[in-house]
Amino acid sequence: MVDVPTFQMLEEKMLKFNLTYYQATICKNIKRIRKQLFEENKLFYKSHNLQNPYSAAAVAELLNITYEYYKRIESYDKNKPISLKLFIKIYVLFGKDISEYLK
Repeated sequence: MVDVPTFQMLEEKMLKFNLTYYQATICKNIKRIRKQLFEENKLFYKSHNLQNPYSAAAVAELLNITYEYYKRIESYDKNKPISLKLFIKIYVLFGKDISEYLK
């Protein structure tokens, strides 16, 4: 039998919803993913004498934001949460499955 939620069950879920938790998780995973990409590719970029595009400074430049703002995103600044537009840009830039950001 299929477990179909009732309106009340979904309503209870929404009452317990904590946006801050999800924003912090996304930001933590942005940092994890960027560092992972940096490490996976550093030998290639170094051997070809190229800048690693996965350094925090390079990512900030690619996103057209300041390095300081990018570092605040990675450390999750609750006073300046990540925007949906910026999150989507990071998602496209890193090329990882969307579920990777919510683990």
